[in-house]
Amino acid sequence: MNEIYEVIQLNPEFFAWSFGVVNVLWVLFTYFNKQSHEREMVNLVHKLNLDAERRKKVFELKASQYELYVSMLDEFGKKNQVDMPKRMQPILERFLKDYLFLSESGDKAKEQELIAWLSNQVNVLTQEGLEDLLKLKAESNRLKLTATDEMIETFYELEELITESVNKTNAFMSEFTQIVISQNNERLQHYQNEMMKIGIKAQEKAQLLMQQMRSELNAI
Repeated sequence: MNEIYEVIQLNPEFFAWSFGVVNVLWVLFTYFNKQSHEREMVNLVHKLNLDAERRKKVFELKASQYELYVSMLDEFGKKNQVDMPKRMQPILERFLKDYLFLSESGDKAKEQELIAWLSNQVNVLTQEGLEDLLKLKAESNRLKLTATDEMIETFYELEELITESVNKTNAFMSEFTQIVISQNNERLQHYQNEMMKIGIKAQEKAQLLMQQMRSELNAI
């Protein structure tokens, strides 16, 4: 230690200058290191903000798309389970009333016209059901572009059930006139049971799909 002190005493100016240079270099180092660190922090915060904003936009986009599809699915089910029967009721009541009168009067020509009228009313409702099905499929196809593999599989399974339900309904509608005229309650019960089974399966798949949608949104 004494040797170092003696050397410093012999060259005080040099060591004072060296000490100053070291201090300057240290200050410069800490300054630029701080500047670099601050830039890195700014960049990091910027990236995090961009990522958060991206996630927010993806979440909002997917949430709105899923909400639209679920709304369309609910509307499809409501229309087929509630609205269609309501629209069919006055048609059926008019048909039964007029058909009974024409059968008793023996006017075959008018009777055939009435049957043709009923078939036309049924065809109108059937066509509406097919159009609604195509709209629902178009929306699900759009969602499949960014959906997970599990969701895509559920989409296809749900579509198959809905299509089967519509096909079964159309088959029933094609026989509807004859079922009503012949009062074939057994055939009517058969269709009701079949459509109920399909409806239960479709509802279960729809619930599974909504769970998958919620899981994907939570993961964003």
